[in-house]
Amino acid sequence: MDISIDIKKMIVGIQRGLQTTKNEIYSRKTLTDNRKHMEKWDDIGTGIKNQFSDEDHISFIPLDRGLFKPVMIFDSNTKILYTIVKKQNYRRLLNRKSIQKAHYIDAMFDYNLSLQQSPQQLSLAECDALFTDTAELQINDLKHNIEMVLSEHEIRKYITIVINFNGYTLTEVRTVVCSKWLEECESQDWSEYITPSYEEAGFVKGTVVEEDNIKAKISIKSIPGKDYA
Repeated sequence: MDISIDIKKMIVGIQRGLQTTKNEIYSRKTLTDNRKHMEKWDDIGTGIKNQFSDEDHISFIPLDRGLFKPVMIFDSNTKILYTIVKKQNYRRLLNRKSIQKAHYIDAMFDYNLSLQQSPQQLSLAECDALFTDTAELQINDLKHNIEMVLSEHEIRKYITIVINFNGYTLTEVRTVVCSKWLEECESQDWSEYITPSYEEAGFVKGTVVEEDNIKAKISIKSIPGKDYA
């Protein structure tokens, strides 16, 4: 897969972001913890941006979608666009049928129009039926908005970084190139690069935890691309 950014840096940034949220939530007790669900994404975005602070060709730009602002990661050298999506939401998006209202990710998938994996599996009528005319207009509007926000009209490819976490522990990372028709064209599992922290592994200050015990407490899954969704 044509990955133009350092995925290991990305993973470190995500893990540090999750740890930041955990530290803040635990240090400031409130009656309810509603904020923790969205605060993770704020800290993940900041965490990964900090990891790439010395790479001027990589931009981190929020896309305002109302209640939620996904971070667009754009490499101006290769013209590749990335976003991070949680596994559960990604699977839900790929399982949609007869789309009447476009999601922002549909506009990003549209940049992979020439990368459809297996056109023989879908008839033209089935492809057309996936998006209504209204949804197609929304996709064009969203693409225009994305390009305006990025100040970039040449986007060569869109890669989705699909992640999963248990509480504040990152458990899965996968990069996927998906076609406009919600077919996965390319996929790579990067979960092996997730490094367990001593705190996540149950380390208690003042005690010694053997390396094998740490590894045993962190479960990292490797899932084949086509079976993922």
